[in-house]
Amino acid sequence: MRRIVAGASVVTTSYIPTQFAKVGRVLKLKDSDDNWVDGWVVETVGDVIVEGERVPDYRKAIRNHRKSTGDSTPRLRA
Repeated sequence: MRRIVAGASVVTTSYIPTQFAKVGRVLKLKDSDDNWVDGWVVETVGDVIVEGERVPDYRKAIRNHRKSTGDSTPRLRA
């Protein structure tokens, strides 16, 4: 999905329901502050369909990444 912002474009990947996954469709997505942001254009639709409970939990993926890379360990203050 792509959105034009101040002359530049922002690209993101998102799991969206099948009924909205149509190339060229313009959607609203929630941002990190739970505000709806309009203007996201669907550019490509993957061929893998993931249903309900099988959608990856991004929170879990981030947590696992931090654990495996050491990013979750407390920082030493100098």
